[in-house]
Amino acid sequence: MFGAVIKAQNKTIVIDGGCMGDHRQLNSFLLENCNAHVDAWFFTHPHHDHMGAFCELHKTCANIAIERIFHAFPPFELLFEQGMRWEKEKELLQELKSIFETMYPNRVHTLQRGDVFRFGDVQIRILRTFNEKITQNFVNNSSTVFRIDSGKSSILILGDLGVEGGEEVLEICSKDELQTEYTQMAHHGQSGVSESFYRRIKPQRCIWPTPIWLWENDAGNGYNSGPWETLKTRRWMSEMGVKEHIIEKDGTQIIEL
Repeated sequence: MFGAVIKAQNKTIVIDGGCMGDHRQLNSFLLENCNAHVDAWFFTHPHHDHMGAFCELHKTCANIAIERIFHAFPPFELLFEQGMRWEKEKELLQELKSIFETMYPNRVHTLQRGDVFRFGDVQIRILRTFNEKITQNFVNNSSTVFRIDSGKSSILILGDLGVEGGEEVLEICSKDELQTEYTQMAHHGQSGVSESFYRRIKPQRCIWPTPIWLWENDAGNGYNSGPWETLKTRRWMSEMGVKEHIIEKDGTQIIEL
């Protein structure tokens, strides 16, 4: 449901990676474009549709090489106790924890607000990390928020941030930090940050990690038959005058920065 690969000169950065079922496409892409060598892998938060491909790659593809891994997850013990609602999610989280400990014991780094990383001509600045005081919508609201700058363009990554996390971001970040050319829509464009959040940051171009069923709110009985709020978010963007939308439903997308 969300994965991105950034090519910056001779550097390769992966964000999240997607679901377990995405691992073959991701592996092929990394083999073709960087000989399966990743300089940095950033995670927004530990849900299966963001960390699943990473775990599956390590079970099926031994040729991948990752220099460094970055995240700001809540403590694993807390996640196991109250963060995961489904057993399969807990099992996947245990896999991730085991991979970190056994394969990358000295290469997993905890992110903090204000961290800045340069990879070739791309800069990544961490704007917000997990806040233990926000317990509502716990795991989604633990999402790390960061911006990517190339000197010519910029992207705001929101992960699956919820309303409460969005309010915190508006409090701690300046207007200049949050206004970028591209905005990744929080929580796949539905039940994420509030309308007031988007109106504050004024998206220019929207990146939607949103498959067709979610884009159309289709629970199996046709357009707008589901419980999701994507159509409402789409209306917000239309009212704000956003003209360009890059959407997962249309397949792999390439953005020139």
